[in-house]
Amino acid sequence: MSWVCETCGQSHADLPFSFAADYPDNYANMSLDQRDLRAVIGSDQCIIDQAQFYIRGCLEIPILNTDQVFLWGLWALLWEADFDEIDNNWDKEGRESHVGPFKGRLANQLSAYDESTFMVPVTVTLRPVATRPLFFVDDPDHPLGIAQRNGMTIEQAQELASELLHFLT
Repeated sequence: MSWVCETCGQSHADLPFSFAADYPDNYANMSLDQRDLRAVIGSDQCIIDQAQFYIRGCLEIPILNTDQVFLWGLWALLWEADFDEIDNNWDKEGRESHVGPFKGRLANQLSAYDESTFMVPVTVTLRPVATRPLFFVDDPDHPLGIAQRNGMTIEQAQELASELLHFLT
């Protein structure tokens, strides 16, 4: 679908509706030396100081009148026991039926929101093996929670994606 970017005024052929944080903010803000000394990270899990336990997941916002979602790939901070339970069941078929849900806190600040998204409470639900968990915002009054619950128009998704693309480049 072609669209005209409100940020640069140019016409573009495709527009991604998926954006991801590579790391939890606490890890991203560490120096490379500190990362090597204090943290262990993989594609879906991160541990800092054997005291902070993170998993990577997806926060989906429905795009109204379409079958699409605006997807944020984010990290959530979990209690160690919950992290361990998820880790112990990571490759088990049917995990989504018998493990969780869990409580966590978003570990990323999203510049697209005026109100802080860092440490916003979420519920983490597992999905089938090879699929990242889903994050659901627990705060019904937070703009991210409102967007997740009510959805966004295709125009809002395009505007947000456009801003993010130009911010990232």
